[in-house]
Amino acid sequence: MASRVGKRTRQTLVFLHVVVSLGWMGAGAANVVLTSTAAVTDDVELRRSCYLLVSTVDLWLVIPGAFLALASGVALSLVTPWGLVTYWWVLVKLVLTVVVILYSTFFVGVWVEESIALGTAPSPVAGPLVVGPVVSLAAFLLMTWASVAKPWGRTPWRRRTATRVLARA
Repeated sequence: MASRVGKRTRQTLVFLHVVVSLGWMGAGAANVVLTSTAAVTDDVELRRSCYLLVSTVDLWLVIPGAFLALASGVALSLVTPWGLVTYWWVLVKLVLTVVVILYSTFFVGVWVEESIALGTAPSPVAGPLVVGPVVSLAAFLLMTWASVAKPWGRTPWRRRTATRVLARA
């Protein structure tokens, strides 16, 4: 099956997707370091600074990176033969991306804000605040592996080719 866009456009989209995805993963790794440091330190100012930095990294890197990775991934899937639901590896990446965005928004982000509001007191959600970014990082690594290995074959929802449709008519 031929690509639905020119080679340069596809290469540009792949480049954009890889760059923003790596940025998102790097920001996630930074959050693992910051939340881990905040969880184990007895230095109250360091703990508070770590939570403030997580909030800043989220605002400027994680949130834009997540949505740009989602948008560029969807765009790539729609203009290349891989499709959005044709191959399991693409569908798994899509689902994991959405799950990580939702989990980061409705859980990790809330926990960071709660921890910042505590001021210098230890956070009661310090443990989950470490686990959240670690799980996200594991999801990023799985998505990266899936992009390279392209495992699991085709889904049952793949688009039928014109020949198969005509043969059944």
